[in-house]
Amino acid sequence: MPGTLLLAGVPVHVVAARLGHADPAITLRVYAHVIRSAEVAAADVFARVMNEAA
Repeated sequence: MPGTLLLAGVPVHVVAARLGHADPAITLRVYAHVIRSAEVAAADVFARVMNEAA
């Protein structure tokens, strides 16, 4: 469920500590797909809002 924590806005260093990762970069590498999917979803929402406002 670390991906869920990241998507919920829990800071990566907190998630990394809970997982026992010595470096948050490890957590980011392992869960990069979660962050990318959240970025795509945010871009989709932004585009939809901008289209509705136009």
